[in-house]
Amino acid sequence: MTSSEIILVKPFVSSNVNASVVGCISKYRPRLFDKCEYDYKINIEKNSMVIRSLPYPEMALWYLTLQYVCNGSANECLNASLTLMFQISSSQCTKQQCGAYGVCRILTSQQNVFSTCLCIAGYRGYGCTDSTYAYVSKSLLSVLFLTISNLMFLPAIVLAIYRRLYIEALIYFFNMFFSTFYHACDQDINKFCIFKYDGLQLSDFIGSYASFVITLITMAIVPRSIKAFLFMLGVLTCIVINSRDRFDHLQFICLISITFIFTVLTWVIVSIRYRRLQPSRKRLLLYMPGFLLALTALILFAFCETDENYWYIHSLWHIFIGSSILFFLPHKNSYKREPTTQGIRAAEPSININTDSPSIGTVNQVIALPIDNTSLSSSNTDSSKKSTDNLLN
Repeated sequence: MTSSEIILVKPFVSSNVNASVVGCISKYRPRLFDKCEYDYKINIEKNSMVIRSLPYPEMALWYLTLQYVCNGSANECLNASLTLMFQISSSQCTKQQCGAYGVCRILTSQQNVFSTCLCIAGYRGYGCTDSTYAYVSKSLLSVLFLTISNLMFLPAIVLAIYRRLYIEALIYFFNMFFSTFYHACDQDINKFCIFKYDGLQLSDFIGSYASFVITLITMAIVPRSIKAFLFMLGVLTCIVINSRDRFDHLQFICLISITFIFTVLTWVIVSIRYRRLQPSRKRLLLYMPGFLLALTALILFAFCETDENYWYIHSLWHIFIGSSILFFLPHKNSYKREPTTQGIRAAEPSININTDSPSIGTVNQVIALPIDNTSLSSSNTDSSKKSTDNLLN
């Protein structure tokens, strides 16, 4: 489709002659007035002017066929003179310039320059005049839903700080902040942008990807120092793949799959090594509501989201994902140091010979309490087991 074409035709006929001009605009081959489509007919009265606009004509060979019609006697028209002024011009979009709910865009494709109306707020049509699916009244409601629903990340942020998971809390806050302002900017009406739209969109995608990766790594059974390294690796990977193509869902699926497999693999290795289930059954049961919430959110995002219901389906996505994090964060006790047995020493009996006493040879004995070697060994084993549990978590 090209820009709107404007055709101007103005005939000049002798004043003493009663004649008019008719014509037809057709594509592929010329047509006479009586065989012309109604919308493409031209009827010009004597010494008048006609302007015909063709919005977005198809790319083809177009014809303009003109013929005069004598409305008086045949003798009048024999010696009459007829002059035509003919002009064709192109304009951007339509004559009305897309109305109040559209913006005219000039695009280039394969060396063809064309324009089109980009409609907003659900309006459709060549000139954005079709209000059948318009949602102007829902505009404010949609922006409120999409922004306020991000506050569901606040409980996860507070819980992460309470459990001293400061890196996780920072990533969740980053995601919440940029998702809120991205959706505030991604509106047709009532928009608010703190900086360029493209930058907000990139930051939102990076934060979303990183939140998934960081949460899965947090659930892995590896030392905290290794998790810190994996956090940085995951965030840098999210930046790279979003800079490459932020709309490639396949790369997102691959990244999440690799991270999930790594986490499950750590569970299996530690369970085999210490011959007991890790995480514990109680912990796995606690994960189940989180997995169900996350799975529901992914199904809504992948299969139910459309342009019409985006504002509330995507808001549910925010709510379910933000709520699911609460079930995945490790417990605070996992990061407390347990006392070791290095300071436990067996008391030994000692003998003091008091040489200052006037009675030579007096022996002062310090009585030591008896020590149960079996209890001490059991205490050491329990402390060692607690230290192992801390490593696993």
